[in-house]
Amino acid sequence: MSGLWALAFKNVFLPTFCKTCDARLLTEENGYFCPNCWESSRRVQRPSCIVCGRPHGGVVGFGTLQNFPCADCRDSPEKKRAYRRIYGAAVYDGAVEEAVKLFKFDGKVRLARPLAVMMGEFAQREMDLDQYDCLVPVPLHRVRERDRGYNQSRLLATELLPLFPNARLDESLRRVRPTRVQSRLSDPAERRANVRGAFDVIDVGNVCGKSILLIDDVITTSGTVGECARVLRNAGAVHVDIFAAALAMPGKDRDPIR
Repeated sequence: MSGLWALAFKNVFLPTFCKTCDARLLTEENGYFCPNCWESSRRVQRPSCIVCGRPHGGVVGFGTLQNFPCADCRDSPEKKRAYRRIYGAAVYDGAVEEAVKLFKFDGKVRLARPLAVMMGEFAQREMDLDQYDCLVPVPLHRVRERDRGYNQSRLLATELLPLFPNARLDESLRRVRPTRVQSRLSDPAERRANVRGAFDVIDVGNVCGKSILLIDDVITTSGTVGECARVLRNAGAVHVDIFAAALAMPGKDRDPIR
């Protein structure tokens, strides 16, 4: 059966519907969301913070296409951060939020492709693709990965790798102990303690002297990726940037993510 006939058969006998608006899906570009819901989910556009990556809200007038630090990042000493900057393709809301949850918790691994395409569009617009030596997925603890059956960050990194001509996929970063869900912890000190010592680099030679792009699905408090960056820098990485499919905006109540 040809691809078009197979699609026609599925549309007639095995219809699928958008997870957010229940519209019938007629293509296979995204098997869970209609084009309208997917494209209307807020993407990160200029101006955005050059440290945390989040878009500046309500900025109008001259010079709004220039990225600059947000107030929180201006007040946070640079020496406290092991990473150089965070990039995010979309705001964690709408169809993108639902997609991350389905991808992460419900085994919908097909969503790796549309999420990675969205990230790739952002990367080609906003990032220097030639500068990275390694794409490093945020690791899961082996017990959690065994239960889930996959590491969603690794799937994203694998999809993104062709965009970065000088990079290879590296999994020297490992999670050596399980941690509590970060977004359930309200105290910043408690978050730092929760992930402190949770990661290690098993082959320092793979990251020493390298420019690293750390890949994750969603960033909420940045505690996890911040600790990953610290471990990579201690192993000799020249610098670490972070790239996520979605960034949670501060001040919004969300279901726990990590």
